[in-house]
Amino acid sequence: MAKVMFFIDGFNVYHSLQTYDLHTKTLPFRKYLWLDFYSLAERFTRKQDNLVGVYYFTAYATWKPHSVKRHRVLIDALRSKGVQVVEGRFKNKDGYCKKCGAKFINKEEKQTDVNIAVYLFKGSSC
Repeated sequence: MAKVMFFIDGFNVYHSLQTYDLHTKTLPFRKYLWLDFYSLAERFTRKQDNLVGVYYFTAYATWKPHSVKRHRVLIDALRSKGVQVVEGRFKNKDGYCKKCGAKFINKEEKQTDVNIAVYLFKGSSC
């Protein structure tokens, strides 16, 4: 019997599901934003294997209060299904306009990749 863990980069999944289809002028994958990741992981796990964890890595866009509110509802739903949520953060990053060179502050999601790597190592010692 193998121990199986699933790792989901929530930031990338979210933005991938928000992809706009130019031909149909729709967001065809948006309906999957509320996907039950624990059930999905169970479907990809063999009967003889032991699903020991489903981890969802994310960060809240704290400068967008309405987005954070919706995000927290999603996170609560994931947790209620047995998904373990690992939170990262956003960091301010200087950006520059390619046309005029003007400086602006951009946000960059941080810690997700490092958190995934840490949890991979933690999981391998189980």
